[in-house]
Amino acid sequence: MKGRIVKAADLEIGELVEVRDGNLNLHGRRLVIHSIHAFEQFRRDIVTMLGCEEARRLITRFGFFWGQADAAAMRRVFEWTDLSELLEAGFRLQSIEGAAKASLKSLELDEIERTLHLECEWRDSVSTETKASEQPSGERPECWELVGYASGYASLCMDKSVYFVEQQCERSGDLCCRAIGKDVDSWGDEILPYLRYFEGDDIKGNVEQLTRELRKKTRQIAVQRKQLDALRKGKVSFFIEGRSNALRRVVDLAERVAQFDSSLLITGETGVGKEVFARYIHDISHRSKAPMVALNCGALPETLLESELFGCRAGAFTGAVRDRVGLFEQAEHGTVFLDEIGDITPAMQVRILRVLQEKEIMRLGESEPRKVDIRVIAATNRNLDEAVANGTFREDLLYRLRVIEIEIPPLRQRREDILPLARFLIEKLARKLGLPNLRFDATCVDYLQAHDWPGNVRELENAIERAAVLSRDGTIMPDGLPLSIVGHGKPGVREGSSRPLSLAQMEDDHIQLVLTSTGGNRTQAAKILGISQATLWRKLKQRET
Repeated sequence: MKGRIVKAADLEIGELVEVRDGNLNLHGRRLVIHSIHAFEQFRRDIVTMLGCEEARRLITRFGFFWGQADAAAMRRVFEWTDLSELLEAGFRLQSIEGAAKASLKSLELDEIERTLHLECEWRDSVSTETKASEQPSGERPECWELVGYASGYASLCMDKSVYFVEQQCERSGDLCCRAIGKDVDSWGDEILPYLRYFEGDDIKGNVEQLTRELRKKTRQIAVQRKQLDALRKGKVSFFIEGRSNALRRVVDLAERVAQFDSSLLITGETGVGKEVFARYIHDISHRSKAPMVALNCGALPETLLESELFGCRAGAFTGAVRDRVGLFEQAEHGTVFLDEIGDITPAMQVRILRVLQEKEIMRLGESEPRKVDIRVIAATNRNLDEAVANGTFREDLLYRLRVIEIEIPPLRQRREDILPLARFLIEKLARKLGLPNLRFDATCVDYLQAHDWPGNVRELENAIERAAVLSRDGTIMPDGLPLSIVGHGKPGVREGSSRPLSLAQMEDDHIQLVLTSTGGNRTQAAKILGISQATLWRKLKQRET
């Protein structure tokens, strides 16, 4: 799983929690929903029966174990970009799980010296539901379970004791709850009065044993189950929801130029979504009530392309049995999108240049020009400056087309957009395929983030549709994604080695990868490999010997 990427902000409750047979599970760890009012009454009873100090100790330890269990799950399920993201994920989980609206205000981490200094803020926590005036006599207003959770989570992440101390609390009338967390060495003697609240059994050892058992259980579940349920609501437009600064700059530029009729050139690699982006610009422009017509200029020969764009008069050429309106006229008051504009011939370049300059067209077989009110958006994956230098593209046409140029960066340069886009596509496919519960399992996230997506959005959409079709119960698992995405390391080289493999070794590795993706189902694996079950059995026996 080396090289896969996940960040704290990527976590979604719908992809973390499974509802199955009446149970809630976070990848093998059973969860339970309880009432905060019941918990508050439980807290009061503990304080009344045991006293404030012992109650604080028990509730802090409860939160400490809770935090360590969550940290173990995050380390078990995901590979993280860095330790800081793993630490921040703890506060994201507190918000997801409803404990509080948690936010990390500052983080100073030295992994070499193993020192940590955190400042966090909690709002609307479960501990503030009860007014301070309703507290049992002698109880200090503090969020004991949240302090315990943050301490336990950070301690397991750091493999070193980390303790949080609350500085202010909403239960006392403060605007929010604030706490400072440090490793035990950084606290020094200052932490000594608080250590008694964290004393107890070997929590870390218990959590690590639980983690080993969960890993084993997860492997068993992967063989038996394929899909989970629950539908995540999608986005209106993945352009609007893009997280990356690169995409936001592109969207901002598009929104500024959409209200003007200047010609626009959209550039970018194949599959980045140039036509989708052109439609977005059209939809937010003043021409949105008129049609947008699109044509791939590279898909048609010159004669047919000319008649498609400009229209023709009956008898203009063989097969022209009646007058026909071209796309330029069909898009009156709207937008014409010319994809792959770099593929048109010099003669066609002259005709399109006239459309841009004079705003008029002439049908084939006619001698009188016709005025048109259109906006032209063109797109290409070619370098038109090089085409001009080579003499295959007119420089004056390039200037006319490129009044404004928008370059859409490839997915590999804006990885923050992969998950929002994937989730947008999931909603789209759910409607298309009639799978209302279609969703990702959380284990897919790392694979999606790590892949370079040479085919960009088109490749992502095709990969997700493939996985959706192969899914069961509506949940996309890694074994449904193409092998090019879930495969490990470089083709032909084993992880940890730079020496190329023999053909037999590559075959063995590929067979094992397919078996893993099918959960050990040899019948399905043989079908994917294109061989008989007997052949697969023979090859597996050869590996054993």
